[in-house]
Amino acid sequence: MNVDYNAFFRLPHTKAEGDWMEERLSTLSAKETILLAAAQQMYPPKTVCDAINLLASLGDYKICYPARGHEGLGRFYLARAKLELPELVLAHTDMEALGIAFEDEYPGVFVGDCYVMYPAEKQQTLYNGTNLETLKDDGWSVMVKLSSSAKPEGVWLRLPDSSLVDDGAPDESEVALHELGVDTFSRCKLLDARCIFPEAGNLMEQYDDPVELIIDGNNLGFLLDEQAQGMQEYVTKLVAAMEYEDCRTLKDVIGCADGIRRYSFLMADRLSEYARSELKKAGAPEMLIEAGLFDMVGFARDSLEQNGYRLDRTGSVYIKPREQEQRQEQDMPPMQQM
Repeated sequence: MNVDYNAFFRLPHTKAEGDWMEERLSTLSAKETILLAAAQQMYPPKTVCDAINLLASLGDYKICYPARGHEGLGRFYLARAKLELPELVLAHTDMEALGIAFEDEYPGVFVGDCYVMYPAEKQQTLYNGTNLETLKDDGWSVMVKLSSSAKPEGVWLRLPDSSLVDDGAPDESEVALHELGVDTFSRCKLLDARCIFPEAGNLMEQYDDPVELIIDGNNLGFLLDEQAQGMQEYVTKLVAAMEYEDCRTLKDVIGCADGIRRYSFLMADRLSEYARSELKKAGAPEMLIEAGLFDMVGFARDSLEQNGYRLDRTGSVYIKPREQEQRQEQDMPPMQQM
């Protein structure tokens, strides 16, 4: 793969920018390495801002695999379009011409056995030279580094694998298997593993079987993508729940994510709204509430404490378990997506 990693560091950069690029490049997944090779061809970085924006925008590229050459791209298109054409029709289909037509419709570049489609929109400007701390590499749940006899140095796999929810279109797993030269992850050795949440603990101590870890990583990823059907401040609340339950393993984290609705939450920046509601329930006249005669924040804190809420260590959210009967209604076994 024609990826020039040194090109990023030849550009004038600060130590913080160099550290950010080094960390991001060191954990590129097998799929992302292919995307980066394509991105470098389309947007050769001329400044360090270009380089960081390129690395931060890899998710905008789409991969077609397997698709070696135009004939392979034509076959990929037919396989994913699910047209179910008769064999006689397929035998007389010009796959190369079909691949060329696909390229005209979706411009991109061939990289090894893949075809990478360029983003429909111009590359985003996420980094302006001053906001490095806002660039979060958080589009994953678990990362695992796997090796094989054909690839002893290993490759990274980022989860969740979208092929499981995207009509089977090849994604991280299939590309990683190809790079590793194996047909199943059970034949691979686990070199490293990380979870987006430090509360998951040391994954290398928890898993011997890479397949089990990949299943759990996918399950957590799908839960994070779903965000409890669009719950507001989902991640902040999930972190508070993990703290409340003293999570120490990946399975603990999955349990919290899967059962997030077993808890009641109140964001700490909404104490006045909560106090107003509770005062009305207690029968306080609207006139007195509006007159500012009550210590709204102090009342809210004491009321929350009396009602069993606990403030998380970040001071962002109050949390308590729902009543037992509500918990029994909502308790569900952890999901199994694979």
